[in-house]
Amino acid sequence: MTSKANVQCYTIRLLPGQDLREGIEEFVEKKNLEGAFIMTCVGSIESATLRFPIPKTGHVPAMNRELTYKKEYFDILSLVGTVSLGGCHLHVVLGRADGTVLGGHLVGNAKVHTTAEVVIGESLQEVYVRKNDPKTTFNELEVKPR
Repeated sequence: MTSKANVQCYTIRLLPGQDLREGIEEFVEKKNLEGAFIMTCVGSIESATLRFPIPKTGHVPAMNRELTYKKEYFDILSLVGTVSLGGCHLHVVLGRADGTVLGGHLVGNAKVHTTAEVVIGESLQEVYVRKNDPKTTFNELEVKPR
């Protein structure tokens, strides 16, 4: 019995000083991957900008806040998300030296410290595009068949 694989896998290593998010986006663009997603990532970074949602309370609308962590070394414990030619949506969990963890939407500024080993999958049946959603004001994922 044979079957056709519906996912193609790619493995990349990002080097010290490279930006984690930019490196992933550049690889996806170079390979023209239309339905990419992060399968796994291990390594370390020395800075990061994360976005955190602030829920709506009373008459105050929902907002987001961004925090940048500089000169702090983190282990990458988890990286998940989708990547399309029009952008990406990545969430990261980072381990600190004291054993605490920090996580959120990865905006950028995530400079690789030692290495970042990233396995990227591509759905061979779908195309991922980003389209502005007026309800969220963000470019949200839209999935289309190939």
